[in-house]
Parts: sequence; C-alpha cells; structure tokens
Amino acid sequence: MNIDQSLFAVLESHKAALQKLFNRELPGMSLLYFWVLRQVGAGYGITPQLVAQKLHRDKAQVTRLVMDMEQQGLLQKLPHPQDRRSILLQLTAQGGTCLAQAEELQRQVAEKMTSGISATQQSLLDAALQQMRDNLNSVE
Repeated sequence: MNIDQSLFAVLESHKAALQKLFNRELPGMSLLYFWVLRQVGAGYGITPQLVAQKLHRDKAQVTRLVMDMEQQGLLQKLPHPQDRRSILLQLTAQGGTCLAQAEELQRQVAEKMTSGISATQQSLLDAALQQMRDNLNSVE
C-alpha cells in the first residue's frame, strides 16, 4: 500500500468509527452536521458562505444543511450587522450541547486511533502530515 492509499484508508476508517459512535450516542448526527457545528461554534459571526468555503462544499448544500439544522434547533440565523443581504450563524444552547458531545466522541475515536503509538511517533506523524498539507497547499 502506498502513502496515498494509507492516508485514504485511515481517513475512511476514522470517519466510519466516528459515524458509528454518532449513530449510537447521537442519533441523527452526521459527520457533515458535526463539521458545520464546529465551524459555527468556532466563533461568532460566520456566514453560510464561509462555512461552505471552509468545508469545500457547495453553497446550496450548506444552505439546505443550515435550514435542517435550524429546524432541529441546533443553529439560529442572525442578521448580519454590516451586510443586510447576509446572515450570521450561531449555535443554540442545544447545538452547543450537541457539539460538546460530538467533540467528546471524536476525542474517544482519536484516542483509540492513536492507541499504542508513542507521543514521539505522534509528534513525528503530525509534523509529516503538516508538511504534506503545506506541500499540497502550494500546488497551483
């Protein structure tokens, strides 16, 4: 197996393990919902367009997700103070609770994933992955 295949295999296994825990502990929580909650929960004042850019998703897909998440009581829309055509997204109390629970499940998956790997090995892997990301970000 080459490094590309290994990276994809680890990523897919990570996503599958996380979704499995979500299905058991947080029914209805998808990975995409989690990623949106994380973006919105990272700070006040994120627009749906910025969420779409950060998640590399289609704006229409994010708009539908936001509508669903708003109906479920996870997000609320606020008027944008500088741009009347835009809105800002904010977590509701329920959304904040869901995010905290999902982050705990993600922590458990990360702990399981790195089980048996020394702190030094983890640090070296992190540095190598950062370098790979930087290399890819420079592709034109």
